Amino acid sequence: MILAALVMVILAGSMNGSFAAPMSRIRGWQWEHIWLLWSILAMFVLPSSVCFATVPHLGSVYRIAGASALGATALYGMLWGAGTVLFGLGISRVGIALSFGIILGTSSAVGTLVPLLVLRHGVFLRADRLVLIGTACVLVGVAFNARGGLLREANRSEGSERSFITGLFLCFLSGIGSSCMSLALNEATPVSDAAVRLGASQGTALNAVWPILLGGGMLVNVLYCLSLMIRNKNISQLQQSTVVNIAWVILMAILWSGSNFLYGAGARSLGPLGLVVGWPIFMAVIVLSANVWGLLKGEWHSAERGSVLWAASGCLLLIIGVWFVAWAGNNT
Repeated sequence: MILAALVMVILAGSMNGSFAAPMSRIRGWQWEHIWLLWSILAMFVLPSSVCFATVPHLGSVYRIAGASALGATALYGMLWGAGTVLFGLGISRVGIALSFGIILGTSSAVGTLVPLLVLRHGVFLRADRLVLIGTACVLVGVAFNARGGLLREANRSEGSERSFITGLFLCFLSGIGSSCMSLALNEATPVSDAAVRLGASQGTALNAVWPILLGGGMLVNVLYCLSLMIRNKNISQLQQSTVVNIAWVILMAILWSGSNFLYGAGARSLGPLGLVVGWPIFMAVIVLSANVWGLLKGEWHSAERGSVLWAASGCLLLIIGVWFVAWAGNNT
């Protein structure tokens, strides 16, 4: 059971780390055009469709869960949505490698440790200590990856010191915002519990949460993309290569949204602390997948040996961290 759940979480991370790959195939659209359509499809259309198809008596589920749980989930979703916007702003100032390390490191730490502290009230069990060790390995691993990426990018681009510091701050805020998905999943327990009581399976109960959580995130992303399109006066560009571009965005949405469904089902099957221990695994596999795509796209082709060693060491630490956290899930 634990092994099957772990495979689901790892597959979810692989899909999430790969969802942006089709963006390089899109022609004639700017980032805001792609992100607008992707946000609507991935954060609302697909989650809502799967929710209606797999969760019986959905209206009753939400009534039983109560306004407090729904409101907290939507609020965390909006904060998470703000984190995804800040990711785009930070990456343009700091670069892909460093921003990825800061954002995922912060998100992994906050998204794992805060729920654990809330659940245990500061009293740690043996399995919790394994979680802490695994999380520490993940954090050091993403830091090593960031270091390798920073060395690789050093000879490619230069920016002002003020812009760089601003980028670091935006990435830090993005990491906090991104961790709100993990926090939201823990706050939304009344929703998934109500779904189980009314006939949903353990593997599909979390599907009732996604439309609320991601709907809040979609609102923030859509408003930001629309504001960019109005400011840049480029709404008409949506007419370029529309059919082909929409097909690529649909693929992006399926990969990303599907990763959330798999993660939810897998994490809830990892044990009592599944949503806690599953988060760093999810984050680690995303980083590993992103590095694989970077290799396939030739991003490390001209990199110096030192930067490659840093990145490889980081990947090894991520794998070790995943092992520790999975072990903790098996000991809860």
